[in-house]
Amino acid sequence: MAIAVTAAALILVLESGRQNTSALVRNRSERILAAVVERIRMHLEPARDQSRFLAHMVADGTLNPRDEPSSVGHLSAALAGTPQVATLAIIRTDLRQVRVERQGDTVVTRSISMRTVPGLRDAFDEARRAGQPLWGELLWSERLNQPLVNIRTPLWHGDDFVGILLSGVTVAELSTFVIDEPPSPGAATFILHGHELVLAHSALAHTPSLFKPDHPLPRLAELGDQILASIWGQHHDEEVVTSVLGSRGGHAVDVNGTAYVFLYRELTGYSEQPWLIGRYMPLADLTGEVVRLERAAWLGFLAVLAAVGGAWFMGHAVARPILRLAQATAAIRDLDLEAARPLGRSRLREVDEAIGAYNALLVTLHWFERYVPQNLVKRLMAQADEKLAPEERVVTVLFTDVVGFTGLAERLTAPETAAFLNRHFSLLAVCVEAEHGTIDKFIGDSLMAFWGAPDDQPDQAERACQAARAMAAAITADNHHRRERGLEPVRIRIGLHTGVAIVGNIGALGRINYTIVGDAVNMAQRIEDVAKELMAEDDEVIVLASEAALGAASGSVVAQAVHRYTLRGRRDATTVVRLL
Repeated sequence: MAIAVTAAALILVLESGRQNTSALVRNRSERILAAVVERIRMHLEPARDQSRFLAHMVADGTLNPRDEPSSVGHLSAALAGTPQVATLAIIRTDLRQVRVERQGDTVVTRSISMRTVPGLRDAFDEARRAGQPLWGELLWSERLNQPLVNIRTPLWHGDDFVGILLSGVTVAELSTFVIDEPPSPGAATFILHGHELVLAHSALAHTPSLFKPDHPLPRLAELGDQILASIWGQHHDEEVVTSVLGSRGGHAVDVNGTAYVFLYRELTGYSEQPWLIGRYMPLADLTGEVVRLERAAWLGFLAVLAAVGGAWFMGHAVARPILRLAQATAAIRDLDLEAARPLGRSRLREVDEAIGAYNALLVTLHWFERYVPQNLVKRLMAQADEKLAPEERVVTVLFTDVVGFTGLAERLTAPETAAFLNRHFSLLAVCVEAEHGTIDKFIGDSLMAFWGAPDDQPDQAERACQAARAMAAAITADNHHRRERGLEPVRIRIGLHTGVAIVGNIGALGRINYTIVGDAVNMAQRIEDVAKELMAEDDEVIVLASEAALGAASGSVVAQAVHRYTLRGRRDATTVVRLL
């Protein structure tokens, strides 16, 4: 009886371990593809945000497409702020094009006639109907000798349609950024355009001869990757793959006697034809842990028949690390990455490999949280779904802008510009997060943040003012070190406003942001614009706020009235104050 009870307990423990390991394998495969999709979006979405920003400049008259020298200056600055973008062009309705294009460390500008380009009128009509940035089919670049993933943004000035802004990202650059992974024998990440053309692969980042004008993207058989070329071959035993991956997208194929599993999912929105995001690896890399645990179960059962003591020892030895693994996995489920510590090694090889898989997953999650604001995700998870629907709320919005950034960017190389922005935004982000604010987005050299959502924050205006003061202190301290190194100081403008905005999940299917839109956002940005007139030459930081923001701060903020301004786009004058 004791043998039967012990055997049953051991079998249950090992089955639990098998299920946990299978779940970890499935989660790992999902996270592999999710990480690739996120890297694609991180690489391409800034191009769309930049396009919207430039379109806004055209709409408000800051950028005049017919003033070609000014257009070249704005486009060059935008190109410096988005290193993944290879070319920016304004195609006007008078069929003239002004283009800036990255060529090594230099920027080439061109102004050409487009009268002989076929289909341009159709492109204008399509952009006018869309009314927003629209990802188009791949374009071939003669100068760069490769295809471009491109986005086309309609340009309006008032009610007049004035042209299209074209922003292009090279396929080679997409491969370099997306296929950024530690080398793994027999494994590779890829993106297919349709089922036969390769859009991203490590080979495309290093072999420009694969691109040809007559068919810009190489076919599977032309890439030189025998494993990827076999993706649509005869499937391996699907029951084995299903037992590991469940119903998720994937299959296995035999290549020269070795089974490889292909994990993939479709990604839409960046072309008329869906992209297939995938990764292949030896099937043994996925099934090995499960198979070893199943083998351990049989060996354990035989050991129980030999001696009750041996069975009890095995059950105890297996249960403890698996319990620790389950507890650690629960912490990951709750996004408590501080509690999810790396686990110590186990004496059992099978369990040790499961723990190794968990530790590797933990490292991946720590990388992932660099790109996803964990605090915001936790706060959103605590909200009911209906609370995330767009609604009107009173929020406090903060905008920052670097003075003279266009000139600074022209004096720096693209890597130096990116390094400068990364350090600058790191200084400001710490100040926002310290006051429990939400960073909405980075726009060129500007940062936008808000308070009052998703959590109710009665002291939201005070928090925003405290964050602005902290930013001023951080910039001042950093300028001291810059002067010691012989660098010119950084000067910034900050605008604050408290008002009503629409807050919630806003976006398209498969790409939703928790963000704010509305008059409060426009007011904060335009108050920051007012600082251009008030900032003295020796001011390193100027912080302006609306009377509404100052009143909401409950008298805890010291400020002086500056003037009443009629802000752009508004009829009534607004009192603007300067925080001291």
